[in-house]
Amino acid sequence: MTIGTAKNWIIGAGAAVALGLAPPALAQPVSVERIEVTRPGVYEIEVAKPIPDARVATGTRVEARAYKNTKVGTRIDLKLGTVIGVELTAIGNPKRGKVPLKMVWHYPEPGLTNPETKATKKSDEYTDTQLIGDKFPVFWGLTQDWHLVPGAWTLEVWQGDRKLATQTFDLVRP
Repeated sequence: MTIGTAKNWIIGAGAAVALGLAPPALAQPVSVERIEVTRPGVYEIEVAKPIPDARVATGTRVEARAYKNTKVGTRIDLKLGTVIGVELTAIGNPKRGKVPLKMVWHYPEPGLTNPETKATKKSDEYTDTQLIGDKFPVFWGLTQDWHLVPGAWTLEVWQGDRKLATQTFDLVRP
């Protein structure tokens, strides 16, 4: 388990038509004005499924079924099992429009070295599609000894070439 987001459940297209919720024939272009960042800190998550992703240091991201913020704050004790993260909301139009967002995690020196691959990474990035107006978390689980690197861990959220949000966590040895 490592980095990831929680997915929101949406009504399938067939059900939406049956309920009279079908989108207009000409879809409105999606535009994100900003990303609101709330509740940075420590989270508990219930993992729904792992997502293999060779682009990230751990080789796997996870999708969460449920999550709960247990401590708000950006100075966090560095210990095995801690999950750091934030709750985000994409502000823009149309409401519930799908928008691909790039999540970038920057790690403190010397970076993260995966003992299996021997690769050291100073950052990881992945793209995740979210719905405008819905809250969603982004988190990083410190589940292996090699994740326990003290210093500034920074999350950036991008849409295309626009950086929409930044959140830094100061992970310290207890």
